[in-house]
Amino acid sequence: MLPSSDSSLRAFGWPRTFRALRHRNYRLFWTGQTISLVGTWMQIVAQGWLVYRLTDSPLMLGLVNVVALLPVAPLSLLAGVISDRFPRRNLIVITEIVLMLQALIMAVLIWLNMIQIWHIAVLSFVLGAAAAVEQPARLAFVVDVVGKEDLTNAVALNSSMYNSARIVGPAIAGLLLAWIGEAGCFFVNAVTYPAVILAMLAVRLPPQTPPRKPLRVTESLGEGLGYVWDAKVIRALMSVVAVSSFFTLPYIALMPVFARDVLGSGPEGMGFLMTAVGIGAITGALGVANIQQGRRGKWLTWGNIMGPVFLLLFCLSGSFALSLVLVVLVGASNAVRQTLANSLV
Repeated sequence: MLPSSDSSLRAFGWPRTFRALRHRNYRLFWTGQTISLVGTWMQIVAQGWLVYRLTDSPLMLGLVNVVALLPVAPLSLLAGVISDRFPRRNLIVITEIVLMLQALIMAVLIWLNMIQIWHIAVLSFVLGAAAAVEQPARLAFVVDVVGKEDLTNAVALNSSMYNSARIVGPAIAGLLLAWIGEAGCFFVNAVTYPAVILAMLAVRLPPQTPPRKPLRVTESLGEGLGYVWDAKVIRALMSVVAVSSFFTLPYIALMPVFARDVLGSGPEGMGFLMTAVGIGAITGALGVANIQQGRRGKWLTWGNIMGPVFLLLFCLSGSFALSLVLVVLVGASNAVRQTLANSLV
C-alpha cells in the first residue's frame, strides 16, 4: 500500500494536486482516457458538421442526437447494476472496441463517399448504447485503481481531463475539417481507442472475489430508484439537473447552424465555438473548487439562472467575437450547475 502523508507524496514526486497520479494503475487509466476523449470531442464536432452538410436541416441535427440518446437512460441503469457484479475492466475494454469500430466504419463510409443519413443515425445509436454501458463501469473503475483515500482527487483530475479534452478536441477538429474533411476526424478518433484498450490491459488489479448473491436486476434497480425517490434532496437535485439540461444543452447539437448560418463561419469557427464552451466549463469547474460548503446551494441557483440568460444572448448574437465570449459564460454556468449538483448529491 502506498503511504499517504505529505512527506510520502513528496518522496514519490507528486504534489497534492495530482496525488492520485502516484498510483500506477490510475496513471495508465488517466492517460488512456485523456487521449481517447480528445478524439471523442473531435468526432462530436465532425459528426455535427457532417449531418448539417448532408441535410441542411437543423431538425435532422436534433434527431440524430436524439437517436444517440435513446439507449442512454435504460442502458445506464442496467449497466450500473452489471458493473457492480462483473469485472469492470472487461466491460470497459469491450465497449471501447465497439466505439473504435463505430468510428472506423464512419470514417470508411465517408471516405468512400457512401455515407447516408441513416448510416449516421444507426451508428449514433450504437455509439450511445456502448457509451451508456461504458460510463458507469468507468466511473466505478476509478475506485478500483486509486482506492478510497485518493478518490476525491481522482474525481477532480477526471473532471479536468474531460474539460481539457473538450478544449483541445474541438479546436483540432475544426482545423482538420477544413484540411482533410470529416473522414479524417473519425479516423483519428478510431486511432485513439487503442491507447485506452492497451492502458486498461496493462492495469494490474488484485484478484476479485465474485459476489455470492445472484444478480437480480429488477431488485437492484428498484432499490436504487427507491432510494433516489425517498431522499427528497437528491430527488430535487436530479430533477433540477434533468430539466435544465434538457432545455439548455441542445445548443451543442445545433452549433453547426450557429457557426455556418448565423455567424457566417466555417468548420474552423465551429471548432473554436466548441473550444470556447470547454474553456468556460473548465473555468466553472475550477471556480466551484473555491466555493465554501455553506454557499454551494446559492451558487447552484445562480448557475441555473445565468446559464439560460447567457444562452438567450448567444442565440441573439450576430457577432462571432461576442458569441465566443457568451458561450464561455454558458459553459461556465452549466459546469457550475453540474458540478455543484453532483457534489451536493
